[in-house]
Amino acid sequence: MKKNLRKWSALALCLMLIMLVMAGCGGGKETETSKESEGKIGSDYEITVICMALNSDYWHMVEAGAKLAGEELGISVDVIGPNAESDSAAQINMVEDACNSGSDAIVLAPNEPTSLVSAAKTVKSNDIPLVVIDAMLDTDDESLYSCFIGTGNEEAGAEGGKFIASQLQEGDKVAIIRGLNGQVHHDQRTDGAQAAMEEAGLKVVSVQPADSDRGKAVNVAENMLQSDGDIKAFYATNDDMALGALQAVKSLGLTDVVIVGFDGTFNAMDSIEDGELTASIAQQPIEEGYQGVVNAVNILNGETVEKHQTLEAVVLTKENVTDFRVNVEDLIEKSGVKLN
Repeated sequence: MKKNLRKWSALALCLMLIMLVMAGCGGGKETETSKESEGKIGSDYEITVICMALNSDYWHMVEAGAKLAGEELGISVDVIGPNAESDSAAQINMVEDACNSGSDAIVLAPNEPTSLVSAAKTVKSNDIPLVVIDAMLDTDDESLYSCFIGTGNEEAGAEGGKFIASQLQEGDKVAIIRGLNGQVHHDQRTDGAQAAMEEAGLKVVSVQPADSDRGKAVNVAENMLQSDGDIKAFYATNDDMALGALQAVKSLGLTDVVIVGFDGTFNAMDSIEDGELTASIAQQPIEEGYQGVVNAVNILNGETVEKHQTLEAVVLTKENVTDFRVNVEDLIEKSGVKLN
């Protein structure tokens, strides 16, 4: 009797998955990574989600999405990450530990796309499906991962650049504060914004890294402003750095400086609602974490998934931030994840 119930439960789970995620799934073709041959059913799956870090609201939103998917699908989801996005060594160790601990699939947001290629090879050698989210691995070997889910960073950066151009006059000076040198997603966010601003006739006078750290961004922005007091806007490739730039602007007693961040974190939304931070290019981190887990389960069930899945970004301003926030808060509450 129990055996029959397990069969019916597995069938019900498969039907639910098909209804939830029609997009990006193939026709149920068996793949080499399917765990069915090992005797596991959906409710037995253990998925490890490894974020770039767990030190910001953004990554806790990814965590929330992953846990929502786990709850809906009735599977075990463990979300972990280093203390800082710059700690690729810790992230590599986490990937190796996940392989050794028996994870059925790994969802990874690589914090250093070149260094984490070796970790991806370890995952492949253990015949474990790897779903990459948020940032691509720096490799041409697509066999290392089953699919990628994330924002088109260059296109989203361009939206930030266009928004800044809409707030300024042709010839105005702008500066860019970016994440760690060598992180591809920060390269793309920078390139997209810079190209859009220059095309609109703005002058990008400085591009400096602050390693996604608010404190470093305060110092970088202060140095930029002391070198050139005519800077009219800052674009930062994450919200923590944008808030650092805001702190620097306020400490110097400046007004009317446009400051745009990237990610759509709660701290950024607070600041936008208060009329301080001008805007943030909001990704969909909850959806990213959710789809990462859903796609991992689809792969384990022997289904074919779309290789590259792009999530759209939204320019958050004082006009639309409240409605956006209400939706995000509802999902966070359902997940039970606590923000910083």
